[in-house]
Formats: sequence, structure tokens, C-alpha cells
Amino acid sequence: MKASVRPKVVIGRPRRYASVVTKQLLILVFCLGLVGTPIYGEEPLLPVIKPEEASQHEGKLVTVHGVVDGQRDSKKGITYLNFGGRFPNQVFTCLLKAKNFPEGAPALEGKTVEVTGLIHMYEGKPSMDLRGSESIKILEEDPKTKP
Repeated sequence: MKASVRPKVVIGRPRRYASVVTKQLLILVFCLGLVGTPIYGEEPLLPVIKPEEASQHEGKLVTVHGVVDGQRDSKKGITYLNFGGRFPNQVFTCLLKAKNFPEGAPALEGKTVEVTGLIHMYEGKPSMDLRGSESIKILEEDPKTKP
């Protein structure tokens, strides 16, 4: 005599319920993703810090707000922007590589600017490699050069 085959009993909610929950989760994830997304062309929110605070943000993408105290060009095609003092007493440095600035590095000494990028440490001081002119925002001209 053959043993009777019992149908599998599924405990829990019907399959249709699972698909509804999946859709709700996808909608929730999508909506949460929109919370951090810029709307209507706004720039994404990044922390704006002073040059003196840059060392506390190593490895982070930030915007540094300050006055360029010194600017110098090297023979290797790198322009250095020094904040918080002139070289070698600066507290923060930005590097502008010629390949990222084909039109040439802008003259920024004495100007108040915001630079955006990733902070890294070089020889014990915070620095940032700027990827192009979109990484620099000039906020105020040097009052000494205004007519």
C-alpha cells in the first residue's frame, strides 16, 4: 500500500502579500534616496569648513571656505594655493594640476574662495587636489585690487 501524499502547507501570508510588501519597500527606498538628492539644480549639501579645520576631515569630501594667502606655480605644472598663511606656514593647501586646468590656473591670491574636494594629508598638513574650475567658487575679490 502506498503512503498518501500530503499537500505542502504554507504557513504565513499568501504570495500576493509578499509582492505588495516588496513594492512598498522599493517605494520607500526610492523616496529615502530622494531625500539626499539635490532638487531643482541645487548643489548637494557638503560641510563647509575653515582651512584650520581641514585636518579633522581627512578622507572626507568637503568645501573649504577661506582667503588664498599665497599662490605659486611649480615647474611641473602644479599651482599651489595656500590658506591660513604663506608657504611654508600654511595650514591648508590646494593643488591645481595643469592637466585639469587646460586654460591655466586662475589668479586667486588675496581672494575669498570656496574649494570643494577630498581632503588628504601630505607631509603632516591637509591638502586637496582640485579636479577642475568647477571645484573653485570665487566669493570675493581682494579689496586691495578693486578700483
